[in-house]
Amino acid sequence: MQKWWWKTRYTVRGVLFPLICIQFVRTLIFPNGLDVFLLFVLFLAYLGFLLDVY
Repeated sequence: MQKWWWKTRYTVRGVLFPLICIQFVRTLIFPNGLDVFLLFVLFLAYLGFLLDVY
């Protein structure tokens, strides 16, 4: 991997969790297909960070 990615991936992972929380609350209040899909994509990205795929 590129050197800049190794430095910034922990920052991206740290920002991604609050975004997932906000998107989850938004999906609970105003559910629609796009919100559910976006939450699923964010969850998969965070899961990839937890399992060190990225």
